[in-house]
Amino acid sequence: MAFAEIEGTVTRTFFNGKGAEVTETFAKNDGSEGKSRFALWFKEPHGLAEGDSGKWRGALSVKVDEWKDQNDEIRHSAKISLNGAKAVGDKSSRQAAPVAPADEPWAAATPGATTFPAPAAFDFPAETPF
Repeated sequence: MAFAEIEGTVTRTFFNGKGAEVTETFAKNDGSEGKSRFALWFKEPHGLAEGDSGKWRGALSVKVDEWKDQNDEIRHSAKISLNGAKAVGDKSSRQAAPVAPADEPWAAATPGATTFPAPAAFDFPAETPF
């Protein structure tokens, strides 16, 4: 399973406060500005509002959609999501970053080092095939 970390601004909230769309801005090779959108899915309502910015981490998933454009040609796009999203050390987000208990092996990492939650920290349904 892959984990990802994104940083951006909340552009929309949905699903009774358990989902948020985040837009990440980046510089393209030609110097122009590019934007990527991600869906964040939380276990509990997140309390985020449009305009909040921060950094989040979660289990990465991608869904490919098929749609028709204005010329009736079939197009494809990828919807990228972070499942079991958690805020990462950004004071401007309203959700606290996860803290590992001291008795967990990854908690003893070098101070300031980035640590990721164990996959067991994510509550996957029993029918998940892995």
